[in-house]
Amino acid sequence: MIKVNPMRHAVSSLIILLLAALSGCSGSSKPSWVSLDPDDWANRSDSDDAAVLEVGGPIAIEVESFNGDVFIETKPKASHATVRVQREAVHGYQRGKDAKAALADVTWTAEIVPGELGQKLLVRTGTTNAEPHFLRTNIYIEAPDIEGVRVHTTNGTVRATDISGAVDINTTEGEVRVMTNKAMMQPVTIVTGNNDIHYRVRGESAGAFDCQTVRGEVTSLVKYGQMKLGSPSTDETLHAVLNQGTNPIVLRTVDGDIRIAVVHNPTQVGAWIMD
Repeated sequence: MIKVNPMRHAVSSLIILLLAALSGCSGSSKPSWVSLDPDDWANRSDSDDAAVLEVGGPIAIEVESFNGDVFIETKPKASHATVRVQREAVHGYQRGKDAKAALADVTWTAEIVPGELGQKLLVRTGTTNAEPHFLRTNIYIEAPDIEGVRVHTTNGTVRATDISGAVDINTTEGEVRVMTNKAMMQPVTIVTGNNDIHYRVRGESAGAFDCQTVRGEVTSLVKYGQMKLGSPSTDETLHAVLNQGTNPIVLRTVDGDIRIAVVHNPTQVGAWIMD
């Protein structure tokens, strides 16, 4: 009989999962949602069929989610807007049956509605479960042209890539990345907690920055355009104006860093952002 060391098996499984997650983040345009060995830890997930929606011209995106990650990306070659949702239950050890049953209590909708300047893709998630804190809806959205993003979620990472227009993002316990090769000229508000904010744009962008973190650091890297620092600016705060812009850019976090980069190719990053 071959004896297996449980601890060695657990460590090996964890290493494999971490490598797979990192590979997915750096090599794929789609996010990799990975739970730590769902069968062992009694977490459960189910990926629903994608919603494919007819769109014409630039569309705004609005997401109201009770819990989970939100990834939004412009895909110029796409012919439709696509919404993919993964329902996830993270009840933990010895609650696998509860987790599996709870997935049926998670609902979501995606529809095209009139917006202020054109069409808007409206995504809503919810649950009737008595323990909503154990449930998540991880959302991936792509569309041919995205102008304007509003995302409100909790316990979730939010990423918006190659978008334009106004931005309003509010989350907790998750990193926020806004990275775009398009000029950002509209108001931006990003609020999170216990994680970092990355705001990465090209030199044609503009704005009046009002950035503050608690128990973190605010840094800026401006390789293109002109950034004029204002007062007061400290390690935890930044007041500055990019290219004489008047559109407010408000960035707030707690126990996380705020990193601003005005660079040639803002979206070329990996799992970790080094500049």
